[in-house]
Amino acid sequence: MAVQIMLGPQSPHANLKHAIDSLSVKGPIVSITAGWRDSEAETEELQSSVGSPVEDLNLYQLAEEIFSREPQLHALQRERQDKLLELQRLYRIRLTPAMAAARKLMREKGESDLLRLEQRAAISQVRALDRHHLQRIAAIHQDFDRRRATLLIPGADNLRQTLQQKMADSDLVLIAGGHVAVLINRIRLFRLGDVLLQKTIIAWSAGAMVLGERIVLFHDDAPQGKRDAEVLDAGLGIVKNIIPLPQAESRLDWSNRNRMALFSRRFAPAKCCTLDSGSMIRLENDRMTAANQSSMIMRTGRKKAVTVR
Repeated sequence: MAVQIMLGPQSPHANLKHAIDSLSVKGPIVSITAGWRDSEAETEELQSSVGSPVEDLNLYQLAEEIFSREPQLHALQRERQDKLLELQRLYRIRLTPAMAAARKLMREKGESDLLRLEQRAAISQVRALDRHHLQRIAAIHQDFDRRRATLLIPGADNLRQTLQQKMADSDLVLIAGGHVAVLINRIRLFRLGDVLLQKTIIAWSAGAMVLGERIVLFHDDAPQGKRDAEVLDAGLGIVKNIIPLPQAESRLDWSNRNRMALFSRRFAPAKCCTLDSGSMIRLENDRMTAANQSSMIMRTGRKKAVTVR
């Protein structure tokens, strides 16, 4: 039975070892730390926290080595990333006025049916834009996969199969945080998503974000000012109907009830669940079986402790 455990950042309160101890792990443990990029090999602290041998898959470094040997694949990968970056820029141009209109309507006073209908319509427009954006992203990924299949790269294909086998033979997969776009990119590059669906996983921070159906970026207190939450990409879809929100306590403006209500209603019916340091959500067969120090954003903009029914 596959189990997924999502955790918050491991500093200042580490709970990775506690999560591992809650499982019956007998076989090998592998880790994916590609989100750390150039620091990927620095797993001493991770090894110490786990207390058991962990084999890191080195996805970031292996990808860099393949790109250096296979310029065609590197060029194709670079083309995909450039398209995704440009699409994200165009999405923000449309998202900004749509979110501004929705926020303004959420601030309006009154309980009339006219106001409620316009609020719903504004939120529906944002949700439709998010869906459209994900469809455009999916088309870019499909084009990459189609063109990648025409490239004859035995070394890369053999490496992918080796990584998939290592993961298949493991008893537990750890997915660390870091740069979420790099992390999902490398997992996709080596086609590890289907294998991960069958595995017991503990993931934290950005690692938890990639498990969901959508990767949502958010920061209400960024250095450049408040930013609208935006859909970055589809996730792996391993965790259903949950939007994981690492560091939500500091990144979301909980004092702005209307802003939080809009956030919740925009991503409904998925539950927007916080994952701060010390948080934990455990799922078994798509059912939540345990939760600790995690809150859910309600339609009213208030937060409520995540509980297991």
